[in-house]
Amino acid sequence: MAACQVKNAQRLRYQNHRFERMPGMSLLLDAFALVDCDVEASIALQKEPPACGPGCCQCCIQPIPATPLEILALRLFAELELPPSRRDALKATFARFRGERATVWDACPFLLEKSCCVYSVRPIACRRYVVFGQPCKMGEDATQTRPADVLHPRQDAMQAALRLTLPWYRERYTLPEHITEEETQAFFRGVTTVLQAVPWAKYA
Repeated sequence: MAACQVKNAQRLRYQNHRFERMPGMSLLLDAFALVDCDVEASIALQKEPPACGPGCCQCCIQPIPATPLEILALRLFAELELPPSRRDALKATFARFRGERATVWDACPFLLEKSCCVYSVRPIACRRYVVFGQPCKMGEDATQTRPADVLHPRQDAMQAALRLTLPWYRERYTLPEHITEEETQAFFRGVTTVLQAVPWAKYA
């Protein structure tokens, strides 16, 4: 699996037999494991540990890109895996946006009490966003204020992870069996949105 040994990817892979039986989820969990493995290897090359930690959630209050399969995973995880109390809190968050559109700079709808309630299936963008030095200040986008402190995992590892999910998309989109690297990148750019732009209220 690219720069990552298979055993390392398997060690990092989220294991949930009920969840991965849902359409596309096994492919996505494989993709997540590949990304996590590459991020772990990239972090190991740094001279200091990440500044990210419990209660650090500024990265959740900015536009968060996600693909359709990742969005489906978030919905399924919330429905299947969250305890009733967390599910009710999430539905209340969704319902607040009923009748009005959230902006892309609102907090991620899955951020509850400064914690990600769907952390195991968070999107690739979240998995790759790691900051060093000091935790982000309120309102700070570290990619703009101090890009040298932001981890830069390999792009080819992310592209390899996205390609793992192509079989799911071929069943739903008009995609040829064989597409080039450039066509794959263009496809995912075209179908990616941000979590804050998804009409979550209809799921409340």
